[in-house]
Amino acid sequence: MDDATILDLKITGGWVIDGSGAARRRADLGIVGERIAAVGDLAGRPARRELDARGKIVAPGFIDVHGHDDLMFVERPGLPWKISQGITTVVVGNCGVSGAPAPRPGNTAAALALLGETPLFADMASYFETLRAQQPMINVAALVGHANLRLAAMADPSGTPTAQEQAAMEAMLAQALEAGAVGFSTGLAYEPGGAARPAELEGLARVAARHGCLHTSHIRNEGDEVESAVDEVLQVGRATQCATVLSHHKCMLARNWGRSRATLANIDRARADGVAVALDIYPYPGSSTILIPERADLIDDIRITWSTPHPECSGEYLSDIAARWGCDKTEAARRLSPAGAIYFAMDEAEVRQIFRHECCMVGSDGLPNDAHPHPRLWGSFTRVLGRYVREAQIVSLEQAVAKMTALPARVFGLAGRGLLQAGAWADVVVFDADRVIDRATWDAPTQASDGIEAVLVNGAQVHPGPPQGRRPGHILRRDTQNHKPKEET
Repeated sequence: MDDATILDLKITGGWVIDGSGAARRRADLGIVGERIAAVGDLAGRPARRELDARGKIVAPGFIDVHGHDDLMFVERPGLPWKISQGITTVVVGNCGVSGAPAPRPGNTAAALALLGETPLFADMASYFETLRAQQPMINVAALVGHANLRLAAMADPSGTPTAQEQAAMEAMLAQALEAGAVGFSTGLAYEPGGAARPAELEGLARVAARHGCLHTSHIRNEGDEVESAVDEVLQVGRATQCATVLSHHKCMLARNWGRSRATLANIDRARADGVAVALDIYPYPGSSTILIPERADLIDDIRITWSTPHPECSGEYLSDIAARWGCDKTEAARRLSPAGAIYFAMDEAEVRQIFRHECCMVGSDGLPNDAHPHPRLWGSFTRVLGRYVREAQIVSLEQAVAKMTALPARVFGLAGRGLLQAGAWADVVVFDADRVIDRATWDAPTQASDGIEAVLVNGAQVHPGPPQGRRPGHILRRDTQNHKPKEET
């Protein structure tokens, strides 16, 4: 671009951390339209608007690799829980559930309640068409849920697919990938995904691999059988050469704390064998999903996030509810269901150790449809910056930014994202490294973070304050020919 071109925006005087892992440097950032035009000393370049970033960090917008905002783009399109912590791109459709395809009549699954109230879409093309018409606030890449495929293709989604049903699932997956999905996800800890066996999973993974796409997995067991559950998913990758992401990796229950030494070693062996494997974490010692009565007596501290028959119990501990009702926790869980819960059964020291792994990313796994959500929805990325980097010094700020930008852009094939360089899309976050922190707590989980000064999506500022004009997000799709995504607005 000609040096005489007037910049639309010039971010001046900040410390640029470009996402590559390289050391920060003092530089200005110039933006024209949706793209970064220049990075360096831009004192002589005219600009229509300037943003003073002196004393602040200027970084690529954060990429949330594990979201459940599929239907929120329709229901609550402002996405304040994303933009207030610097997230400019989210990958949705995780844990085997996605906005499309819709189940055949009569089929359903409890995990679909994680997504929202909007009816699911017939197919991924329809989902993308709706998002495009409504204009997303941030960029979105979508996975296809394995549970959705089972529910849409199988007469009995709790059983084993017939050859015809397997073929139908594979055809639906291929159709979704051709429409722009970046891969598929499994939720093997839930029904109906838990009924799947290797042949079914490998058949789907081969379809994804042929399209240059990936497989992310909420593994079958994150407790006593965590090692074999990790190996099951790694074996799918070995057998099919499908790129693989282990979602929100953790070891649940105190007796299993420390077993990540073995799981991470197995991941490294798979990577050494040529399998493309990555993983993600959220930076908290509690997990959150649907309320599962069978877990009630395994975990001491369980907090209810929502309940259809007893909404008044949102935010309460299961043990307190059981005591008030004069029953055991398992019976209380049954009475509360369908419901959601936070399970306090993780060791945060181990989560931090997993985060150090070179191919570990950050995913909020936030559940915006919950009445009393896990604080990870509003605070995951700023918690990493404030508590993991500034306070605990687990990794450097440059390393943490790379894990939240360039690394996920590479894993998911989001070309032009995750780096601050000329020609890249202008997804930018400006933050105060000395002040940035999460404010969402277990008791007040929807408080916005501190220290995020400005957020830009494709060159348009979305925080603080709403964007001027149309929402600026893009639908991101992966190009199978050269590993670069095509982009649509």
